[in-house]
Amino acid sequence: MLNKVNLGHPARTIAYSPEGDMVAIGMKNGEFIILLVASLKIWGKKRDRRSPIQDIRFSPNSRYLAVGSTESAVDFYDLTYGPQLNRINCCRDIPSFVMQMDFSADSCYVQISTGSYKRLAYEVPSGKQVTEQSQIDRITWATWTSVLGDEVVGIWSRNTDKADVTCACVSHSGLNIVTGDDFGMVKLLDFPCPEKFAKHKRFMGHSAHLTNVRFTNGDRYVVSAGGDDRSLFVWRCVHAPH
Repeated sequence: MLNKVNLGHPARTIAYSPEGDMVAIGMKNGEFIILLVASLKIWGKKRDRRSPIQDIRFSPNSRYLAVGSTESAVDFYDLTYGPQLNRINCCRDIPSFVMQMDFSADSCYVQISTGSYKRLAYEVPSGKQVTEQSQIDRITWATWTSVLGDEVVGIWSRNTDKADVTCACVSHSGLNIVTGDDFGMVKLLDFPCPEKFAKHKRFMGHSAHLTNVRFTNGDRYVVSAGGDDRSLFVWRCVHAPH
């Protein structure tokens, strides 16, 4: 073991900064911590919420940190102000708890997937909701982890509920999407997949529901996190001929 740190509370979500020098961790008690990767020393920590942090994200330009919680809120922090981590704004009127978040490539917008199965877009850092669909359609997202939207209609199999698909991630190439579900399945599909019941490949290994899934940098591997089985699986991406 090279290093370790005691966080003091159960962790719920984690994200690396674009440069890889910082890691942000959201806690079950509503606190979040930013660590320096090289030393695991605490760069800053804050607790503006009292309920679990569901997702946490650095903006692509490394200026902003978005923190989404089960309090139906997303808070924005400007990291250029330093480790005191003063909240500069938040997204309001979110209809339910936050499930997933993604920044736009230009760091000007964030899309939020909610527990009411609505995918909403907000300006960064004002927190103003973007309601014009034509404007949303023009946004290029830096990442895509949402299970909602016309782009991912095909991720649900027949006879499954919306809640059955728990997590998703589009590859860095933008060509594929991988999902995890309540049945322990990891599925690989083409992206986008706007048609229902899209063709997919299934991979088994987890004995319980998945909590998250991600492509690694370069799309060489997929990492899936199990829930009750408390396991991490690493899958090698093999490009088979058609």
